Amino acid sequence: MKYVLFFSLVLIVNIVPVYALSEPPTSEEKTIFDQLLAQFETTSAPKQDVSDVIETFQKQMIITFSCNLHDTNNQVITTVKTSLAKFDENTVHQDLVTGGSYTWHCSQTIQAGKIFLDCNNELRINPKAISNDTQTDPQLHSIENLVILYHELLHGQLMINAIKDSSIWQQEACNLQPGGDIDYSFADPDHKIINYLQTQFASDLVDKAGGKMITKEISSDQTNNGTFTIKVFSFADYPEFGNSSKITLRTSNISENSFFQVKNDVFLSGYLKDNTKPGIVWIYIFNSTKTQNMTHESVPIWIKRVAGLWSSGNASDADFHAAVDYMIQHNIVGSDNEENTVSIVPHWMQKNTYLWFTGEIDDNTFVGSVQYLISSGIIH
Repeated sequence: MKYVLFFSLVLIVNIVPVYALSEPPTSEEKTIFDQLLAQFETTSAPKQDVSDVIETFQKQMIITFSCNLHDTNNQVITTVKTSLAKFDENTVHQDLVTGGSYTWHCSQTIQAGKIFLDCNNELRINPKAISNDTQTDPQLHSIENLVILYHELLHGQLMINAIKDSSIWQQEACNLQPGGDIDYSFADPDHKIINYLQTQFASDLVDKAGGKMITKEISSDQTNNGTFTIKVFSFADYPEFGNSSKITLRTSNISENSFFQVKNDVFLSGYLKDNTKPGIVWIYIFNSTKTQNMTHESVPIWIKRVAGLWSSGNASDADFHAAVDYMIQHNIVGSDNEENTVSIVPHWMQKNTYLWFTGEIDDNTFVGSVQYLISSGIIH
């Protein structure tokens, strides 16, 4: 039985200078970071070298370069130090599940033609995002946690790379006026570089774990004013994954209203949070014969999620009908017709669905309700 799980994990970076004192990490956050870093450094999956930013957790890095004759400053001395800080939910977007943040804090001092940039940076890890309370397969969750750390380390490393090697950044720094703005754009706040690097890293980790990662980009021209229903993949293209496959989808810049499966095809419906930018869907497929993520031996958990959304008015009738069609095709409920159409579903069915979603009635009662709709000709 195929089943689909959703979780949305959005990785946010804060790169603007912030001068308020931060709180030290909790013991839980320190333990999480140490464990993740140890796993990250021993993984054999190819990845961008981020050893410089890792080194700044232990000691201060000093980067010095000379300027040209006609520049405002003669020399630039940059010091970089990174500390682990307590995660603060009040500093991030409240509508997003934030994995962590890397913040650049650089102050400047100019003396005798030399400009000193003192960068005391902070990395934060969200313990709620790291803890596995999303019913995600533990193996996949471990991969995602490494991606969270890699993502934040990249925000530090890419900026360090620019300070060390970018002639553009060095030229700007050499001509920085007192109180002028430091260019943090090389930390990649728009994730144009990081999305590619972390996707490759995650894909390699998934491959090593025996799974498959698929990336799907949804541009604004594929939507209707930001709203879309689109096929994200087909099992026909991945014959190595059978009926026991588990699918997890992670999204960026997408608020997902519902998903559904029609035969071999998996569709996603939702809307772009920012219609000026594309949405990205990362899809993970694993073979498994385990049933710990199923609400019943024959009812996939994604059916329950769609039912819950439909019963509360957050999914369309078409989404619920697709879930019922899946149950028919997979013999969870019986039907004599090869093709089934659904008329108006009675109000009591929506109430029963809500009670099932909230756990007030069991799976067998819900399946019996669907079977009644078929037997009585409402679904025919």
